[in-house]
Amino acid sequence: MRKLLIALSLFLASGYLPPVFAQTGIDRDLLNEVYKIKAIDNHAHPLKYVAEGEKPDDEYDALPLDAITVFPLPVRLSPANPEFIRAWHDLYRYSHNDMTEAHLRESMATKQRVLKERGDGFPAWVLDQLNIETMFANRVAMGRGLTAPRFRWVAFDDALIFPLNNAAAMRFNQDYKGFFPGEEKLLKRYLADLKLSALPPSLDAYIKTVVTRTLERQKRNGAVAVKFEAAYLRKLDFDNPDESTARAIYARYVRGGEPPASGYKALQDFLFYYIAREAGRLGLAVHIHCIEGAGGFYRQSGSNPLLLESAFNDLALRKTNFVVIHGGYPFTKEMGSLLS
Repeated sequence: MRKLLIALSLFLASGYLPPVFAQTGIDRDLLNEVYKIKAIDNHAHPLKYVAEGEKPDDEYDALPLDAITVFPLPVRLSPANPEFIRAWHDLYRYSHNDMTEAHLRESMATKQRVLKERGDGFPAWVLDQLNIETMFANRVAMGRGLTAPRFRWVAFDDALIFPLNNAAAMRFNQDYKGFFPGEEKLLKRYLADLKLSALPPSLDAYIKTVVTRTLERQKRNGAVAVKFEAAYLRKLDFDNPDESTARAIYARYVRGGEPPASGYKALQDFLFYYIAREAGRLGLAVHIHCIEGAGGFYRQSGSNPLLLESAFNDLALRKTNFVVIHGGYPFTKEMGSLLS
């Protein structure tokens, strides 16, 4: 061993390095090829094109953050983050290196001019500037400028697992109080899309005439995946409950009244598993939000990906492709263990 170490020391001292170590410059041909590789953005909430005077886009998220109490933003999401300046340079040829009020007005005027000039092509133009080929658009519905194949729809389906009275959850958590009204409104929209004016009286009828038909409709309209933001509404501890409990809770409370917490959780869990199975049958991936979330009352422990272990290991869901959005941060080691 000592002779080997001495020989290695002499070799390094000689100054000889193989070409792979001696290279000091960038291989321009290789770099040019790398630049030709376009990215796929598997999670975004792009805005549709809105012409001057039209209603602002409000379908970019099923749980918009303006529905909850104002909370401090992380530094990199703050409007004062100087990293935005570089983006303005690249997109709008912003000619300044600061964020003075006058310069920001100038930047906004430039953006509005480009937006008007590009029209419906503006969203795809932004992708071109970022070298993104395809963006998965997490939205309530697609809109102007968000067309395939550049934009692929990821539909929100949390509303389908909360069909009963959600007052108890809204009392429990201030963020839930802000978010649940939007989910209840979205469920009514899904019912209206199916020409239904009320929830069916039985769980069997609900899953067949509302849940499955909604998933099939989303698939026909171009969805490639469904999205759960459930960690903003409850913990991700979805278990596979006894179906009879879910049936009884639905039948007892579908026409009113506040279901017991344990019984309502069983119904939610049943519906999550049902949606996951149906998504697999239809070839829709299931995207699940797993990251430290926004809001002043977000339960970070409730988005630990290990809470989904029962679902990931369920034999009946092996045809379903699950995608953990944001990689489970800060539970990255736990996420890694699920991949082993």
